[in-house]
Amino acid sequence: MNPNPSRVLRLFAETQDRLYDGDTIKKMISQIARHTKDCKVIVNCEAIADLLQIEFDQTFLRNDVNQHKDAVKWLNNHVTWVHEKYKEVKPFLENCDPIWYTRLQEATDAQLARLSQLVSLLSAVPDICDLEGNVIRPNDLVTYPSKDQEDRAYNHYGIVRATPHGYTVAHFFTGETIRPEGRIAEVGIGYVHFTPYKAEWLFKERPESISDSQIEARIHESRQKFIDAKDKLWNKLLYNCEHWAREMVYGEARSIQVENLRAKKVV
Repeated sequence: MNPNPSRVLRLFAETQDRLYDGDTIKKMISQIARHTKDCKVIVNCEAIADLLQIEFDQTFLRNDVNQHKDAVKWLNNHVTWVHEKYKEVKPFLENCDPIWYTRLQEATDAQLARLSQLVSLLSAVPDICDLEGNVIRPNDLVTYPSKDQEDRAYNHYGIVRATPHGYTVAHFFTGETIRPEGRIAEVGIGYVHFTPYKAEWLFKERPESISDSQIEARIHESRQKFIDAKDKLWNKLLYNCEHWAREMVYGEARSIQVENLRAKKVV
């Protein structure tokens, strides 16, 4: 038995050096956190940070599945690299007094096994979530917080659509909705517009018993109607963004915001 444990201890130390090398893990879990609001994923990243006693940046930027995939790939490669170094320890343990390495081995085994498990869990594609952490699904009604000319809060409505390039939001508006002085138009020519989904569009409702094809057909019919029509079709009280969105999803044009406004006036 070799009485000098320095080689074994150095290899344990080099394993830890690799683990923390270049702040790779810190950078990658920060990249993940910046590009998802999926609570399960964030909790997973926090568990990795706690395991390694590091801090990471959780400032959300935008939903981006590709950024998540790239970070997980880097993490997997990094963990494999660490394990390769750790394998170098094993041949030297037989000739070393266990008093020098038993606790180190137990701690390192548990640390790397847990890390591998957590990184593996990150391989699942994260949910697309809004700023409040609500999971977003195709056909959901979503709202964008806005203000009217009297600084009163209201919600601009849209419908989440799935495309080969990610989620988009279909929403109805008029080019005259916001006038230069900041007033909302009473009437205007209506347009159906599609915009990439962003986390600022907040979850409102998830319809049941409606197929994607039904909503798609209604939106197509609606767009054609607006193309063919000569009259102004936007009306703040009679047919606004919420009327349109609910009609596309439920088959009935309705604005709960307008109903609530009228109820307050009656009272």
